[in-house]
Parts: sequence; C-alpha cells; structure tokens
Amino acid sequence: MYLAPHETERFYRIWFELLHYVNDQQRLVPDFPDTPGAGAILPSDALQLRNALWADDALRERFIEANPAGLSSTDLALVESWSYRVTGKFFIMRHLKKYSVFLSEQLSGHAYGVLGLVSPIDEVVGPTVPLYVEAVLLPFEGQIIYDSLLQSYSISFGPTIRRGFNETYRNVQEREGIITSLEPVEASNDPHEIRSAILARNAKILSAFRKDLTRRGLSSTMVEQHASAIDSFAQTWLLAQGSPRGLLDTTLADIQTYLGTTGNKTSTTSFKRFVSFLSDTGRMDYEVATPLRNFLQHARA
Repeated sequence: MYLAPHETERFYRIWFELLHYVNDQQRLVPDFPDTPGAGAILPSDALQLRNALWADDALRERFIEANPAGLSSTDLALVESWSYRVTGKFFIMRHLKKYSVFLSEQLSGHAYGVLGLVSPIDEVVGPTVPLYVEAVLLPFEGQIIYDSLLQSYSISFGPTIRRGFNETYRNVQEREGIITSLEPVEASNDPHEIRSAILARNAKILSAFRKDLTRRGLSSTMVEQHASAIDSFAQTWLLAQGSPRGLLDTTLADIQTYLGTTGNKTSTTSFKRFVSFLSDTGRMDYEVATPLRNFLQHARA
C-alpha cells in the first residue's frame, strides 16, 4: 500500500528540488532549506509552494528545461509525467492491500488506486472511511501516489449518503474498474483482451442480478433462467457488435432488435426484471431506464 523505501527517497529528493525551484522563482517562503535534510519544511510552507507549482505549469516546464538540480533524464521524465496529475476532492472509500481507493467527487468521476509514500494512507489519515480529502494525484512509474500533502475534512456521513457513495463506487468498479495508472496508454486492439474485460465486468453485474432476484423470493431455477437469458443477450448480441459492449451499455435499440428476432415471453420477462434491477440499484439512470421499461411493458413475444 505504499512505495518501496528507495522509491520514496527518490520522490522526496525530486519533490524537494522542485519546491526549492518554485521558491527561488517566487520567493514565497523565507526559510526554505537549501538542501534536503538541512532543516524541516513546515507543512504550511510546503502547501504554499505546492499550490503555486500546480497553479502554473510553466514553472514545472522551466524546471525541466533548466534542470538546476542536475537530475537524471529518468528523474526529469518523471517530473514531465506529472502533467497527467489529477487534482481535486475525493472520497477515500477503501484501504485495500494494494492501495487506497480515492473516488472522485464528480458524479461521473473515477476511482483511483493510490499508494502511500512513507506509510500506508490509512496510517496518515486514519482507517475510518469514507473520508473527504483534497489531494493531487501523481503518476509514479506506472503507479499512482499523492504529492505528499493530503487535506482531510472532518465530515461525518449519514447512512443515506454513505449508501450513495457505495453505490457510485460499485458502479465505477463495474463500468471501468479501479484506475491504477494516470499516464495515457494505447487502448488494446486485441479482441480477446477486450472481450475478456467485458466478460469480467458482466460477471459482476450478473452475480448482483442473481442476488437481487433471490432476495425477491424467486426460486433458484427462475433466478438462473432470468440470469441466463440476460447472459445470452450479452454474449450473442452486445459482444457481437462491431464495437463490443457490456451490459451497462444496453440501449433501447439493443433490446428492441434482440427481442424482435429471438424474443419470447420468458426472455421479455427477464429483461423487465433486469432493467428494473439496473434502475432500482442505480446502475442505470431513471431517464435511460424509463423508455426501456415502457417498451418492455407493451412488448409482445
């Protein structure tokens, strides 16, 4: 859940030089030490310099060009990669073995797997989640870290809000998974990889669908019948498209065409239950689900 010691040392060495350069350029802090270890840096001073740095990308770019600290090319490349940083407010949702999960506060945001620096993040901010924080996330050699400064807010969340956070977190996991690298990567064109990723996400959704049907009192036979009908739709229709899609990308046109060619009374009922499940659990927006429900209500096998 945190960097190896040599990685931590490397980050702080580069970070010190970058903040030192910002202070040389803007003279914001009177007592910033000349060399690492020469004196403690007050958190308030570091915060002031950090805010100035991220407010003006030209500072970082001039630092790379001038290289006043004589950094190696690989260290300069790391600083260059920080153009892909993510700045904002997040909800820390989980402290997992590999990383802590930061959920962006935007409704259509993402979830990021973030490593600690000197110690796991739960030891820095405490184990209680969700926790509202402000942070700058940085790429670090294929991983995600934060820039050493976390501002947390002492806010307690009631059951309804916590349920909403968990719903959003679950939806992000099912739609795209946890992001563990910030640098752009070329999308895979391997049909096998694309199909495998979609199948993995679909499996999570179908598992939740089965549990929902069971909670509603359906027999195991009916649960499997409905789940199998939706799984068949996913594999024979959605995955067969020119651009394969997953269950959360189901459209009205998909259901109309599919039921128009292969539909029967049982599969129509399965789709009614599935669309209700997606809508009721927040996996599909009400505005998207309504026309699907209206069509299915009047659909004839």
